[in-house]
Amino acid sequence: MTRYTFTRDAGHRLDACLSGEPDRAAAQLKERLEELELTHDHFQVSVEESRVVVAGDSAVQEQKEKILLALGNVAGVTEVEDRVTAGQEGIFPRFFTVREGETLRDMAVRAYNDPEAVNRLLIANRPAVTAAEEITPGLVLRAPA
Repeated sequence: MTRYTFTRDAGHRLDACLSGEPDRAAAQLKERLEELELTHDHFQVSVEESRVVVAGDSAVQEQKEKILLALGNVAGVTEVEDRVTAGQEGIFPRFFTVREGETLRDMAVRAYNDPEAVNRLLIANRPAVTAAEEITPGLVLRAPA
């Protein structure tokens, strides 16, 4: 089990209060995964205060990482506890938090030392992020090797 930290005020907003309505919040998080087409029949999502716990089986590491980010990049969430198996144990995601004033081009330099790797970052973070304009401080993005 691994825990990933997220910025409390960044990301998608839910109607439900995480700490006051954990079951409703968990249901809305699962709906968010469905909207992003990141669903899998075997996922369980629960909410404990500002922490989201996700468990189940993922077909591939990429899907697992996108699920972790989709759940973590939600306003109010400060931590995602990863209990998902992906059949590719020993592979750990490379996540980067967007800094104040940072552009996607800056992120490409930080992640890959290549300012032209913007499209690589966009592709890696679809469907949650589809355009450079959607990048805001506090969001966490994946940057696969």
